[in-house]
Formats: sequence, C-alpha cells, structure tokens
Amino acid sequence: MLEPMEINACEPCNLFWFDRLESVRLTPMSVIELFQFIGKAGAARRTIASSFACPRCTQPLALTHDLQRTTRFTYWRCTSDGGQLITFNQFLRQKNFIRTPTPAELAKLRSTVREIACSQCGAPVDLSTDSACTHCGAPIALIDPDGVTKALHELSSTSAASSPSPEAMRGAVSDAQINAIFDLQRMADRERTVDRADDLVAIGAAAIGSLIGAFLARR
Repeated sequence: MLEPMEINACEPCNLFWFDRLESVRLTPMSVIELFQFIGKAGAARRTIASSFACPRCTQPLALTHDLQRTTRFTYWRCTSDGGQLITFNQFLRQKNFIRTPTPAELAKLRSTVREIACSQCGAPVDLSTDSACTHCGAPIALIDPDGVTKALHELSSTSAASSPSPEAMRGAVSDAQINAIFDLQRMADRERTVDRADDLVAIGAAAIGSLIGAFLARR
C-alpha cells in the first residue's frame, strides 16, 4: 500500500517542493490533483528568486537541467538529496502536459491576443514581436491536450466501458483551453480596460481543471 504524501506548495510563487523521490512516486490520480491545484492557483503573483536554500538542510539548492524522454525541464535540487523545488510550469513540462504552440496556433493567438504574461516569470510578452519571454527566455507554451488525455486515460483504464474515448477527451480538453483563452480576450476587449491575456498555461489549467473535475465526478 502506498504511503500518503504531503506536497508543499507556494501559490503566489507557483512553486512545488517535493521531498526526495516524491515527484516520481506520484500516481496518475495525484498528478491530476496537482494539475487541478495549479488551475485554481492561477498565474504567479510574485517574481521568483534567482537562488534558494533547501528547507531541510538549509544548503543552497542547485539549478538542474533535466530530460524526461524528449522534454527538457529545470528545477532546483538539494545536493544532499533532501528534495527538489520546481515551478508549476516546469512540473507540467516534466509531466508532458505543456508544449510549444504550432505555427498555426501561434498565428491564431497573435491575431486576437496582443500581450500575455510569461508562464515562467510573469513578465509581459508581446506576441506581435516575440515567441519567447525576453526577460527569462521561456518559450510561449500551451497545455498539451494529448498529455492531459493520456493521464485521464490511465486513470480510467480500469473502467473503460463508462469512460469517454481518448479522441473525445482530447477534443474536449483542446476546446476548453482555446475557448478559455479567447473568452478572456473578448471580455478584455469589451471592457477596454486591459490589453493583455494572463498566463496562457494558467488559463488552460483552470479551464481544463474544471473539465477534469466534471469527468472525475462521473466515475
């Protein structure tokens, strides 16, 4: 029987702390629950520091570049194996939940959304001229419907008879994100008070988190 885990998180900074091997011990259900947590937390409200100390041993954490299959991501790790600190954005990247927009998707965004907040640091990104944050270098990212669909499919594999098909889930996930992005921009245009959409990853996570909640409630 798996022992319960308590994951530490900072919503304003969009950071998770995982003790030792907690991040690799997460079950599919735990990953989905963290995804929903990210959706409810929204975009970062604080600029994260450039360096951190381990909450267990107080020694400086080492910035680490890692590779999960073909996906590159970063985090800060304790050199004494005390654990790791990772941003919500990089956690989603590690779990293959986000990806770079296709040229067609980027063109569609640029035709409607003028400016967004960086998923990594919160700095403004001008979509008319940039495809990455000029402050921290993080590329524009969207929630990947295939990654979310795979996680949901793993959860529902034991009750496939009552679960929607992967194709149906993928379509619902994709539609939820795109609708949320453009609904936000249409609201902003009507009010004429802001000219920017928030963090696209946070928007996508919030929209799809609600969809996941409805899906899990039917199981």
